[in-house]
Amino acid sequence: MELIKIILKAKKFLLLLAFLSVSVIFSSENLKAQVVTELPDLPIDPNALKNASPAELQSYLKDFNQRQQNKKPGEDIHRGLTEIQKDGVAKDSTKRDNFKKKVFDPRDTYGADLFHAHQIVELTALSTPPEDYPIGVGDHIIVSLWGGADFEQDYIVARDGSIFPQGLGKITVQGLTFANARSIIYDRFRRVIPSSTNISVTLGQPRTIVVQASGNVENPGPIVVSAFTNALNIVALAGGVTEFGNLRNILISRNGKVIDTVDVYKYLNTGDYGKHLYLENNDFIIVPFYDKKVLASGQFKRPMYYQLKKNEGVLDLMKFAGGFTSEAYASGGTIIRSVGEKQIIKSVNFNALGLKANNQITDETLFDGDMVIVNFINPGLKNKVVVKGEVAYPNVYEARPGDRLFDLLNRAGGITPNTFLDRAYVYKGAGDSTNLKSDKIDVDLSDFNRDLNSSQNIEIEPNDVIEVFNKNQFTEKQMIHIEGEVRNPGSFYLYGGMTLKDLLFFANGLMPSAEFGSVVVSSIVDIDSSQRGVKPTKNIIRTYAISQNLALDPVTESIKLKPYDQVFVRKNPNFKLQQNIVLNGEVLYPGKYPKLGEKETVSSFINRAGGLKENADPSGAKLFRLKDSVYSGSLNQQVRKTRFIRDTSGNIVDSVVFDSSEPIIIDLEEAIKSPGSKFDIVLKEGDIILIPELNPVVTIKGAVQSQLKMYYDKDHSNLLYYIDRAGGFGVRPWKRRVYVTYANGKSRKTKNFGIFHFYPKVEPGSIVVVPNRPESKNLGNFASQILVTSLPILVAYLLTQVK
Repeated sequence: MELIKIILKAKKFLLLLAFLSVSVIFSSENLKAQVVTELPDLPIDPNALKNASPAELQSYLKDFNQRQQNKKPGEDIHRGLTEIQKDGVAKDSTKRDNFKKKVFDPRDTYGADLFHAHQIVELTALSTPPEDYPIGVGDHIIVSLWGGADFEQDYIVARDGSIFPQGLGKITVQGLTFANARSIIYDRFRRVIPSSTNISVTLGQPRTIVVQASGNVENPGPIVVSAFTNALNIVALAGGVTEFGNLRNILISRNGKVIDTVDVYKYLNTGDYGKHLYLENNDFIIVPFYDKKVLASGQFKRPMYYQLKKNEGVLDLMKFAGGFTSEAYASGGTIIRSVGEKQIIKSVNFNALGLKANNQITDETLFDGDMVIVNFINPGLKNKVVVKGEVAYPNVYEARPGDRLFDLLNRAGGITPNTFLDRAYVYKGAGDSTNLKSDKIDVDLSDFNRDLNSSQNIEIEPNDVIEVFNKNQFTEKQMIHIEGEVRNPGSFYLYGGMTLKDLLFFANGLMPSAEFGSVVVSSIVDIDSSQRGVKPTKNIIRTYAISQNLALDPVTESIKLKPYDQVFVRKNPNFKLQQNIVLNGEVLYPGKYPKLGEKETVSSFINRAGGLKENADPSGAKLFRLKDSVYSGSLNQQVRKTRFIRDTSGNIVDSVVFDSSEPIIIDLEEAIKSPGSKFDIVLKEGDIILIPELNPVVTIKGAVQSQLKMYYDKDHSNLLYYIDRAGGFGVRPWKRRVYVTYANGKSRKTKNFGIFHFYPKVEPGSIVVVPNRPESKNLGNFASQILVTSLPILVAYLLTQVK
């Protein structure tokens, strides 16, 4: 067992020794490749290529390094990785893309999104080098000749640091800047080519290197890039920094030593990312943890998280955040800080920072996790004066030092012709809504712009309110009124010099029914004295006779109207329009009929309509009167609006003008039989007579065995006949209350005499109703009443039987 352990230990030692030997060999080859060794130039014949053919040029100047070995000189051992990495980033399918949130979200850190910009990643693919780019092993240098000789060759820098045009010998370029190398190559070629030939030296495919990304990056590890890629590109290709990565101090390490640092904020604000240091193979880009991160919240121009260095404070934060907005309350800033597992708040006047105190610039130190908050300034103008009322431009104006009342009124465009000069008001401090009490000052504007030294030209201060009145607001509009036989009655404004003729024209003239000899004007006098309470006003009435041709009438032209006048245009009593009534239903000629006289009765209209038809039911005739003692509207307007609609039973339905459920009951049969009798009523304008068709159906309903409808039997008008056809009385019929409603809407009740009932007659179209008897609430009282009623009868009967 001990022997086995010794053998295993020996194997481990031999493997370790072999690994170290290979590493030393590889490192020594690398070191040798980086050493600049300038070999002596070969002897060159200046006339060698003066008359050379293209084939001779190709043979003389071709790249000898590529002929020496199948593998290209200077090719990097990691070059195979570029075939896998199309964009220079090794993609791991097991990882999900970590997309950053919007930069405007204050939870993001300023500068972190730089490494997720597509443009900074693509910088690694650039092939045009800067002038100070150091040439290294694997770079491609292209030499082009044209003019006197045409030739182009791609030379690759070999491991010994040189290019090798076959006929010119080796030209050592490793470690030289591209500008210096170009000058040397140009000079070497110029020695052998014709003087008329043009020479161009450019860099072709740059060499690739492997750079290690480590620390707080999303995807640490080796990254294959071109040789003139900078540190920011490497961090971007590594997926950017993590949540805790330091953007202010990205380290570049070579051979275990930090040779440079990069500050992202410096790059973003000035475009400078440090020294023009080019990366080399096996360099390390290290992103350490940040020193401190603070949140700028509120009225910063760019509110979000910021990383600060140990010695940076609020001034640096303000610089990175772009300063404050115009609405920031900077003098009342606050800092919320966690101290000893508790949050504290600190008030800071940010306006005082940056000033010199004791020969030092004042600043406020910030700590990791601080939240710096700057709020809005409170809304509200502090130097305003409100001018309202009767000025040219009422508005809010600036209050300037030394301003007086007349200054502000002129700033508002001055007063208007309707300004009330006797009094205006200045409310001191009333423009401030928090001011619950403000003084009022009365001023007289009679001296406005006449005497600037007037005592009324008082001083105005911020938040004062100036109110100027309109002189018309202290008087009401003077009105006059006209009604009667005019086309447009109503009230009108009184204008200066207005005459009666003007008012009649405003009312669209007189109607044909007007009485031209009776136009009444009612006026009130002593208005002014009434206002002062000296004596009450009184009315005077004047009547005028005017001409029918109003345009030529001289009387109305000379009558001047006064405030509050009322004009009445009377109606001519001899002028009457047609007065119509309507006959609907079962007459020979139904329709509209004009009245022939004031006293024309219903029988006259029936005769003029050709009389009743054979199937007419005069007992069911109804009168609908559109004009009664309650109605006071315009009859003509209502007649025009009336819609005469009949249902299947012949009843008129008009929901606009009248209620068809409340007709006036008339006895048309008696009116026709006895013209001029009390039944032959006088009709009024707008009356509607409805004469229905004879309805032979009798309806029985209520407390009967079977409610039904049946044809009227002309041989039987007895109500009990129809009750019997309905199966007789039902449960608890109230026989004393049976009633009949006839076709014209009239109803008749049962007449009772003791236990005897005399029922009304039944006619065609009648409705027989048998009500239900209500239940008695106290049967004992009902029985006692029967006993009391029947006891005298019983006693009288017994006395008659006594012999």
